[in-house]
Amino acid sequence: MARPRNTTDAQILEEARACFLEHGAGASTTLIAERLGISHGVLFQRFGTKEQLLRAALLPSPAQPWMAQVRAGPDERDVRTQLLELAEEISTYLERIVPALAVLRSAGVQVESLAERREELPPVRARREVAAWFSRAIERGLLRRVRPEHATDLFLGALQFRPFHQHLSGQGFDGPDNHAYRQFVVDTVHGTLAPTGEPP
Repeated sequence: MARPRNTTDAQILEEARACFLEHGAGASTTLIAERLGISHGVLFQRFGTKEQLLRAALLPSPAQPWMAQVRAGPDERDVRTQLLELAEEISTYLERIVPALAVLRSAGVQVESLAERREELPPVRARREVAAWFSRAIERGLLRRVRPEHATDLFLGALQFRPFHQHLSGQGFDGPDNHAYRQFVVDTVHGTLAPTGEPP
């Protein structure tokens, strides 16, 4: 039954993540092992304890994949196009991370305690970086003068709603509807922030 050499850590974490998201933090390590076709002991050889497996499977990476795109922009292209690209990247990330954070919290893992400083918490860093993006866009005349933090909260808040709603209500949204919603968010934000005299 045991095939530890043929089952990678990445495969274990992927299956553990699926089990924890499906069954909550109480998901049995025996179930995870059975789905992988490995022995229960292999999980503990690789990850120590169930809590360590839970953290490894669900904790977000400190390097949010879309952050480099935020730091590099805005560029010379149409600002609405850039906002839509950011909305797609950030939403994809949120759809993956929101359920994971909810399961971690239900297990008593305080994600905020894992960062050495509050400023390094992923949501705090994300808000800071997106606000800097809006600030640069405003300084370059791509958007009208508003407080960048307000623009950021409007943008990120609208994007965060759907993953939270989907997780809490169990009601999903299909891909085309999610894309249409992101376009609506960007049209609303851009229409509100477009420089005076420029069509939204």
